[in-house]
Amino acid sequence: MALKVEIVTPEKRVAAVECDEVRAPGVQGGFGVRRGHTAFLSALEPGRLTLVSGGQETHYAIGGGFLQVADDRVMVLADTAEAREDIDVERARRAFHESTERLRSLTEQDQNHAMEAARVKRAAARLGVAG
Repeated sequence: MALKVEIVTPEKRVAAVECDEVRAPGVQGGFGVRRGHTAFLSALEPGRLTLVSGGQETHYAIGGGFLQVADDRVMVLADTAEAREDIDVERARRAFHESTERLRSLTEQDQNHAMEAARVKRAAARLGVAG
């Protein structure tokens, strides 16, 4: 038997698959899940979500969210999620540069600083996954 994985955003179900292992970017560091893993819930950072099946890896760029594990089921509730092949690299590159420039103009005390920093992280995650 394999892990049953579902990746969902507020807009749609991105994937519902079975795999051998899930690797995720937790807010306290990356972690992996395999069959028989104890039940838990983790907050996710923007980054690379990797599904491993038969030695083959499938990558998704996620924009943060939560991951829940229970009974060999993994539910990823992501703010955003895109499969590697669905990422528009030029758009991601533009978003990264624009967000970085806006962030540079803000101080940490600015009310928009945290939101702009999150945009930079999401854009960097998309670029990292796209290669």
